[in-house]
Amino acid sequence: MSRIAQFAVAALFLAAASGCVSGGSACDDLSDRVEITVTADGMVPSQPAVCRDRDVTLAVTPEISGVLHVHGYDEDLPATTIVEGEPIELTFRSSRSGQFPVELHTDADAQGIDVGIFTVHEP
Repeated sequence: MSRIAQFAVAALFLAAASGCVSGGSACDDLSDRVEITVTADGMVPSQPAVCRDRDVTLAVTPEISGVLHVHGYDEDLPATTIVEGEPIELTFRSSRSGQFPVELHTDADAQGIDVGIFTVHEP
């Protein structure tokens, strides 16, 4: 892929990730508690969603050990060590709307792999 094509793809991704995600009535149906399972190659559900300006609890069931990280939420939800078989709950304020990549860093892959997208809708 040419550098121009790579730049275009990156620009589109950043625009989508940082843009507003309208909520409307969808916010009425979304819980403030999100349960996810993290595996070696993904996250279930792969695209959990909440609404902006809520106190959210992310209940994580890890099937692998590593460091879980939500890009764009570094201050509200710092990178957190997860341990296989040890559920953990992370509570934070959903202060920004958009789509945020979720990454897992393991001993086998310190660079990290994208395991899902965390979406925060506008109310």
